[in-house]
Amino acid sequence: MEVSLLSTICISNYFFCNLPLVTLQVNLLFRLTWTIENVLITISRQIMSSNLKIEKICEWCNNKFIARTTTTKYCSHKCNSKAYKDRQRKDKAERISTREAGKYSDEYIAKLNNKAFLKVQEVAILLGLSKQTIYNLIYSNQLKASKLSPRITIIKKSDIDDMFEKAKSNKINPTKASDRQTEYYSLQEIKDKYRISNTWLYKIAKEKNVPKLNNNGQVLFSKSHIDRLLRKRNEDQSEISDWANTQQLCDELKMTTSAFHSFISRVGVPKKRDGRTTYYSRKHVLTAKGIIQKEAPEFYTTDEAIKAYGLSRDSLYSLIKKNDINKIRKGRYILISRNELDNLLKP
Repeated sequence: MEVSLLSTICISNYFFCNLPLVTLQVNLLFRLTWTIENVLITISRQIMSSNLKIEKICEWCNNKFIARTTTTKYCSHKCNSKAYKDRQRKDKAERISTREAGKYSDEYIAKLNNKAFLKVQEVAILLGLSKQTIYNLIYSNQLKASKLSPRITIIKKSDIDDMFEKAKSNKINPTKASDRQTEYYSLQEIKDKYRISNTWLYKIAKEKNVPKLNNNGQVLFSKSHIDRLLRKRNEDQSEISDWANTQQLCDELKMTTSAFHSFISRVGVPKKRDGRTTYYSRKHVLTAKGIIQKEAPEFYTTDEAIKAYGLSRDSLYSLIKKNDINKIRKGRYILISRNELDNLLKP
């Protein structure tokens, strides 16, 4: 019993002592076998590919070449790239043509006819007109439209039907240039009345979204919108009697010409042109420099303005925002310029 136990212990010790060596030998033998198999596979592939020679015609340049595989279509990488780009262009053109064809199909037109509200582009497609023609109909008040935002205009389908019902066969375009003179300003009329440049006029017309139309190449602007935007400028200048040119103000303020123009551009002083000479309001310049104390304007409180003109609070605030009426906040109260509100609402 003791001999058997001793033999078992000795055998176990020998096995565990030599286990790392046995494991290393098995691992080396496995790696060697794997390497030999890969080398044999690579050699066989090279032998097969080098022996395979197929004469083909390039699908792009139509030149003959020797192919090494059965799936080769092009003689070079250059022909392969050109063919790929050509396929991409054709696929893109096909997608666009399919989309456009489906866009104006009979099914699409029927869908537009069933819609109660349409965009300008959809109305143009439905009537077979351009977008500009639809806008001209809107600006001339022949077609009603609702402007939900600066970029979204919606037209009711029923308003299109009403437009055709009210149209007269002998008078397709009842609005003539002579009739528009009371509703629209020409560019020269605005320049003569308000003394502004073309650049500034187009800039403010774009920012404030002033309606305009093209009459035989002449651009006309909505009279009511222009008067509302520039009335304050005209009224301010009509009340100013003391004007001075640049040199006179520079001598009085002891400023250089460049410093004076820089100051004027920052504070925004009223000015006018007489020929090639620019005149500035002397009172506004001296007030901006602090030489003359600024007069405190008269103001309405919100309750006083509501009582004076019988407006609701929401209507009053809407008028203030729409017409850019000056207002100041004093504690919990809002004070509204009396002169501007009176000029806007006076009968």
